[in-house]
Amino acid sequence: MTLGRVCGGVSPRLKSLVLLLAVLTAAALWRAGQETQTPASPETPPAVSPSLDDEALTPAPEENLPGVKGRERVLVVGHRLRYTFDLDLRTHTENRAGARESLHTGWSGLFELTYLGAEGEQHLFSGHLVPTRVAVESGETLAPGDAAMQALRGMFERPVYVGQDVRGRVMAVHFDAAQDATARRLVRLLLASTQFVAEDGPRWSTEEPDSRGDLEAVYRAGGSANTYVKTKRRYLRAGSAVLPRLQGHLDFTLFADGHVKEATGSDVVELGGGSTGLPRIREEARVALTNVGVDYRLSSLRPFEATRTTLRSERLTDSADMEGASLEARDRQLVKGVKLDDLLRALAKREDLDTARLRLTALFRQNLAEVERAVALIRQGSADAVRSEQILEALASAGTPEAQRALVSVLEGERVRPKTRAHAARAAGRMERPSLLLGDALERVMDGTRDAGVRNAAALSMGALSKTLEVAEPGRSQALVEGIVRRCRTGALEPEVCLDALARAGAPVGLAYVKSALVHPEADVRGAATKALSAIPGAAVDALLDQVMLDDPSPRVRALAVKAVSQRVTGAHLEVLARVLRSERSERVRIEVVRLLGHLQAVEAPAAALLRDVAANDGSANVRALAASLLGE
Repeated sequence: MTLGRVCGGVSPRLKSLVLLLAVLTAAALWRAGQETQTPASPETPPAVSPSLDDEALTPAPEENLPGVKGRERVLVVGHRLRYTFDLDLRTHTENRAGARESLHTGWSGLFELTYLGAEGEQHLFSGHLVPTRVAVESGETLAPGDAAMQALRGMFERPVYVGQDVRGRVMAVHFDAAQDATARRLVRLLLASTQFVAEDGPRWSTEEPDSRGDLEAVYRAGGSANTYVKTKRRYLRAGSAVLPRLQGHLDFTLFADGHVKEATGSDVVELGGGSTGLPRIREEARVALTNVGVDYRLSSLRPFEATRTTLRSERLTDSADMEGASLEARDRQLVKGVKLDDLLRALAKREDLDTARLRLTALFRQNLAEVERAVALIRQGSADAVRSEQILEALASAGTPEAQRALVSVLEGERVRPKTRAHAARAAGRMERPSLLLGDALERVMDGTRDAGVRNAAALSMGALSKTLEVAEPGRSQALVEGIVRRCRTGALEPEVCLDALARAGAPVGLAYVKSALVHPEADVRGAATKALSAIPGAAVDALLDQVMLDDPSPRVRALAVKAVSQRVTGAHLEVLARVLRSERSERVRIEVVRLLGHLQAVEAPAAALLRDVAANDGSANVRALAASLLGE
């Protein structure tokens, strides 16, 4: 029935009311549709804004609409975010005698971050900093006051480059040679304190780095759109022998496009004290990051690529190591005129092995002629297997371009003993700052050798090398992992070798192959795939590990999955761990779960409840006893 027919039988007044209601309803529906549409991005970015030295821009008011985060971030080349920041770190140390010492490190300033583009699995940003305040603890290279600030400003006349993964985790920071250890440390502290690592959903757990190690953080949505609370829970790995204790809360506000708008909060790290026998150290950090402008500027990866070879690339967890001048002086002190033959005799007699190895490494950094002579001994067969291995390890530790070329000459030497070539491949995979030529050589050896031992060693080192190169060369790192996967799919490598190599790489690009191996008929292959999962980040991997814990037919593989979970963030796994305790028939698997819960009970309240249930009700006396001991009963 039409509106005209309905209105035909009513009074004119009622007819006008019905028509007015229809018009108002249509207008309301049109307005609601307009409000739910996402405004289109401008095809041409706005004009380039002034530099940081100019007055900061005031961001235009924006509607507080729900936005995106993580993988869905809107990344446009040239998009520049401008911030002010304040960061203060106070360290309180109490020795065993009760004496206390307090130190303070802090800085403030302007920080702009411009998106340059993607390379490999990383998004690269250019960061410009203008310090306005600096207070540096005693014993470092800068003194408090105006002199320190001017020196720091001079160091940051050149940009720093920041690499993030798709979720926002800081993967690498690339520094100019003028930026010394203090400047690098301050930047790493700022980036670690303000990073936002996103997964899907309103609540998630992540593994992310800070200046001490890799930690577990839990995020949850706040009370309004695009606000989140981050809670730092515990360290998974750290540079110290004893894991630090950690608690921290940060409040984040994001723009609708997924970029950080504001971050404020604090965290506390405690180390030592009690039964450790170490001084008790308490670090309190406070940070505030506030956006003051958004604009666009002409940008690309070209400036980064042009200066890449001169940059110092670090992870957030890297500590300040020995600078070039200090290393040179130490090497001269170690060498003191010693010759290769002297050190080889000392190594053969096993006299003070650690010092002899250090001196051989220093000799290879100091004396190119001795590098060439050592390689000649190996290639001519004059050095036995033990001496050859010692020489190769020292070349890898030396790490100079000459040492790397020498290592490659042994690796590709067709007349060199296969066992020695395999050891050269393994040594290449342990190099801290490898060059691209090592990756090229490993690929040539994999494709050209007939010896399975050499080929497998080269494959494993390719995985390790890709992990090291992801900091300085993310594109080359991804290409190496893709090369491993390609050879695995063609059958050039055995499945277990492939999975071990991908575990060393720890790259998401290898996940598809690892996932396919989880349904392999052989338990050993599925076990290797489970170990590989433990090294790959992301919520998708957590879901696969849950599946293995519940469904794999092999108790050994299920136990490996529990061990893998113990090395990752665990909040997302508690429900599945409870199901495993109820349904798992293997005592070995339940013991692994109980051990994991024992480590978690201090940070996860449900873990203690599960342990109490196991201690009272598990069918195995061994499992009950272990749960009771972990509860302290």
